[in-house]
Amino acid sequence: MKKFTALISIFLIFFICGCANREYSKVEFLMDTVVEIKVYHNNKAEAQEAIDSSMEEMRRVEQKMSSFFPGSEVFRINKEALLEEKKGPLSAEQWIPVSNELFSLLKESVHLSQLTRGTFDITIYPLWKIWKFKGENPEVPGKGEIERVLKFVNYGGMILKDGKISFAKKGMGIDLGGIAKGYAVDAAVKILKKKNIKSAMVNAGGDMYVLGRKQGRLWRIGIRHPRREGEILGTIEVEDEAIVTSGDYERFFFSGGKRYHHIINPKTGYPADECQSVTIVAKEAAFADGLATGIFVLGPKKGMALIENLEGVEGVIVNKEGDVSTSSGLVSKIKYVN
Repeated sequence: MKKFTALISIFLIFFICGCANREYSKVEFLMDTVVEIKVYHNNKAEAQEAIDSSMEEMRRVEQKMSSFFPGSEVFRINKEALLEEKKGPLSAEQWIPVSNELFSLLKESVHLSQLTRGTFDITIYPLWKIWKFKGENPEVPGKGEIERVLKFVNYGGMILKDGKISFAKKGMGIDLGGIAKGYAVDAAVKILKKKNIKSAMVNAGGDMYVLGRKQGRLWRIGIRHPRREGEILGTIEVEDEAIVTSGDYERFFFSGGKRYHHIINPKTGYPADECQSVTIVAKEAAFADGLATGIFVLGPKKGMALIENLEGVEGVIVNKEGDVSTSSGLVSKIKYVN
């Protein structure tokens, strides 16, 4: 009887271990950043197929929504707007067709612009063209050049109607760099859910979503320290939420002893200078992505007031002096590193 009981115990242990979720992951370079998808699942083939499909979905989003990717839908819109520039100002009668998917994201972008008082603005494209952070020898654009293109940056001049887009002025265009990465993360998570994955993490260079729990426990996510490379500011425990950080450390250069980074204030034409980083916790990565960008420009005081006014949204803001502020709903959930 004892031998029989022992055999049953061994069988149960083998069965439980055999069915336990294991970690599977993949890393690729997409959307100008390192993307990692990590899955916990009990079937290797299913996990790897889900990861591959999710990566492919993120690649599709990049190829559709990058303003610098020839052949993308956004690239086509900007090109057609430029062609119209040769004929004269775009009017409401000169419409450019937009896919349902992109049209929906454009409307979401307008909503975020309204929430942030215009500090998140996808019509920032003309400024992006003159601020060349990707080049080997970046330079600060001249004051006159910045003033010249600022008049083309205003989300109110982007007209959306019946699945089409138009612009109020010639020379306008769109760049989804402040929201497309988050949207791609959301798209990947949707694929994972369709593939019956219950526990996963999608991380696209600071734009992250955690699905379910990690081996039965809440995910513990580190928030990068904006000034100490390789160190974290603190950790939070979450599940089924997006955690997105916008920081001035991602792309920058120094000129005349001053740091110039890639988060441009659409109202001034220069990099925003009130924050070092903004972390947003929300239910969707696209929304968190755009909100983090807008609040970075909006500044710590107005930014935190906005976070506190939004249901289901929490945040951490590091101001230009390095002081940290935490939203009320996150105070008990975050552990800062001394």
